[in-house]
Amino acid sequence: MPLAQSMATVSVTIYYFAKEGANCSFSSIEEDIYKPRSYPFEKGTARKFCQPSGNGIDLGFFDLESLSKPANGEVFPLVIYAKACGTTQTDGQSVQSAATHLQITLAIIEKNNTGAFEVKVVKQILWFDGERYELQEIFGLADSSEPVDDADDDIGKECVICLTETRNTAVFPCRHLCMCSDCAKSLRVQSNKCPICRQPVEKLMEINVNLTNSDK
Repeated sequence: MPLAQSMATVSVTIYYFAKEGANCSFSSIEEDIYKPRSYPFEKGTARKFCQPSGNGIDLGFFDLESLSKPANGEVFPLVIYAKACGTTQTDGQSVQSAATHLQITLAIIEKNNTGAFEVKVVKQILWFDGERYELQEIFGLADSSEPVDDADDDIGKECVICLTETRNTAVFPCRHLCMCSDCAKSLRVQSNKCPICRQPVEKLMEINVNLTNSDK
């Protein structure tokens, strides 16, 4: 796992071939081969989590197809489940609260060009105060949110339809941030297809990518 910063001590549980249950709980369908284990991860900056040697599974026992995609769309070959509980102050002492915060990474395992296994993240989930949130990458968001120092540097940030207004509306399910809000509304009435990939539009999300201090 890359270097990370944790604001609280968490418990990291590794699941192989796991599916989601109620309230973001996970269970493995291969517990006879590998029983999920939890490991502590202390809070701090620039920390790196490493699963202890000898506590994993031999991926050679599984065919590549079963590792490279979720089975039936719901059983993921690898799930990394990070759990942190908040603390409250009682009589001057810190007591762990019942509110559980989770960050869950669902991944597949592929072989790269050298024949080594590597992890590819498919989905990330946050569970916060009893609510489930699924994180999704917005394509084009980084380009639109970068600061502009010169007028010439703004080329490529404008709506792909009117070529005038800043793009601030993402298309779902393809997640392309490519239009201004006015053009996006017109698109729904006309073709209803993403102008980048031509996939049908299911919903639109307007995103303010140029907040200033006065806007916050």
